[in-house]
Amino acid sequence: MTRLLHLRAAGVSLLLDGGPSGAGLPAVLHWGADLGVLDGDAADSLRAAGLPPLLPNTMDAPVRLAVIPEHADGWAGLPGVRGHRDGTAWSSRFVVSQWRADVDPQGGGRLEVEATDHSAALGLLLVIRMEPSGLVRMQATLRNDDPSEPYVLDGLVLALPVPADAGEILDLAGRWTRERVPQRRPFSVGSVMRESRRGRTGHDATLLLAAGKPGFGFRRGEVWAVHVAWSGNHRTYAEKLPSGQAVLGAGELLQTGEVRRAPGQEYRTPWVVATYGDGLDRAAEKVHRWLRSRDSHPRSPRPVVLNTWEAVYFDHDLATLTRLADAAANVGVERFVLDDGWFRGRRTERAGLGDWFVDEGVWPDGLGPLIKHVRGLGMDFGLWVEPEMVNLD
Repeated sequence: MTRLLHLRAAGVSLLLDGGPSGAGLPAVLHWGADLGVLDGDAADSLRAAGLPPLLPNTMDAPVRLAVIPEHADGWAGLPGVRGHRDGTAWSSRFVVSQWRADVDPQGGGRLEVEATDHSAALGLLLVIRMEPSGLVRMQATLRNDDPSEPYVLDGLVLALPVPADAGEILDLAGRWTRERVPQRRPFSVGSVMRESRRGRTGHDATLLLAAGKPGFGFRRGEVWAVHVAWSGNHRTYAEKLPSGQAVLGAGELLQTGEVRRAPGQEYRTPWVVATYGDGLDRAAEKVHRWLRSRDSHPRSPRPVVLNTWEAVYFDHDLATLTRLADAAANVGVERFVLDDGWFRGRRTERAGLGDWFVDEGVWPDGLGPLIKHVRGLGMDFGLWVEPEMVNLD
């Protein structure tokens, strides 16, 4: 019996095909606009319609694209798992052993799949969630099941198919003071790869890599997009094969030899986030709604903030800043933030960063008098630090 799971929420459908019992990893038959309630015949029709054409000089059977693409299925694009044991076990072939599905009556649901590659001695746990906002989140955990040999993992990415009419790619580039510069290009045969190698987020982190109907904008045009929910090195890519099959994929960017798993050890990917909408606003809305639904998300309105930087720069003085706090309170500021210049040696941008001690020469009584005054005016007090940078001095 073929396993199918249809998750629906907020105008989005995700239809997952698990194949018969003992088959490979689940494939996506549809990710996009809500399909409504499906019967078995409709699902079978979608399965048949989604198969790529059989072209001369290609595989003898249609390639079934899994969420973690595999060479063993005939996928000629970027494989989901890239790794080896001293040059062997480099092409995974996972077989599903457990399929646990849970549909949320409020919308969305969850799929957990356990799979094993006995030949390569690898275990896999794949988690796919659709949130009530319509956002899709995916994560994979790879385990080394070999009792004696380590496994070197070079990469693990997750991918979702996009339809043929997603003919245009949008991502963002930029640099300091010129952030988030849009780039558009045709979604043609080949790969568009965006990689961040800074070890942290930066201006070259793309936020979303999107594919959509040519000319899509904020208000209209179907769009599909992915993002890696991870603050370190990462990769997003859009890939189209000559057969016309196209995917958006993402994952952590692993350096050479970075992940070497001993027997029994695991590697878990960051969450890969995927969103769909009619227009970029609708796609972004699904991300925002999920973020705001988390228990850790602030529930109070954002305060009105005054930051002292442009008012005084490095020239800190209690009397000046006290007057600034008075003016802030008079215009309704709710949080007063003391910016750069309060710590030792910070009279220019060339010294002091990284030594977070109050400068006794500028603040002989510490920051207490200013904090007391700010709070006495009914405002919160905030203190600026920049932990990602340090001066040589």
